[in-house]
Amino acid sequence: MKFCLVAGSHRKNSQTLKVGKFLAKTLETKGIQTTLYDLGGNPLPLWEPAMWEKDSDLKKFWLEYSAGFGSADAYIFLSPEYAGMASPALKNFFLYLSGGEVSHKPGLIITVSSGMGGSYPNAELRMSSYKNTRIVYLPDHLIVRHVESILNSELPEGKDDEYIRTRLNYTLNVLEEYAKAFIAIRQSGVIDTKTYPFGL
Repeated sequence: MKFCLVAGSHRKNSQTLKVGKFLAKTLETKGIQTTLYDLGGNPLPLWEPAMWEKDSDLKKFWLEYSAGFGSADAYIFLSPEYAGMASPALKNFFLYLSGGEVSHKPGLIITVSSGMGGSYPNAELRMSSYKNTRIVYLPDHLIVRHVESILNSELPEGKDDEYIRTRLNYTLNVLEEYAKAFIAIRQSGVIDTKTYPFGL
């Protein structure tokens, strides 16, 4: 199994990236290969229609940037909440996903908040990011609240820290089972993205 994680914060060394690193380490202890894309430390340029041109510099840049991304079995998208919205860097990332990289593969949304927020990015990503990408989000999602005070050490430091770790572990196990099941869907022969490349 291979999972790709995308830390959608604009900031370098962000709390979102901290959560992503924790998840990657947890997955690797389960024997799952992981790749973590950090949009703060390695940002993408703003999407433009040159991506539709086969030999454009932007297309070549994306193919190099995203090498190996499409080979994953499942995806985890992490977004901070900016003014009640999903990260613009993460929304921009989804615009690049027009080649079927994540089609009919399970995705997990994890949002990050320094306080009690975090619900709006989940709703926004569920509403708009699946149409042409064809990603299939788990019914479960996670909100890592008060993120500065948790996931900072090897062992949990309090009840909230312990709870989010056990919930993260549970949801990662569910994501792994979805990833296994969706292989059969993609191999069934009924998927036809050449004839129907876009959602309605």
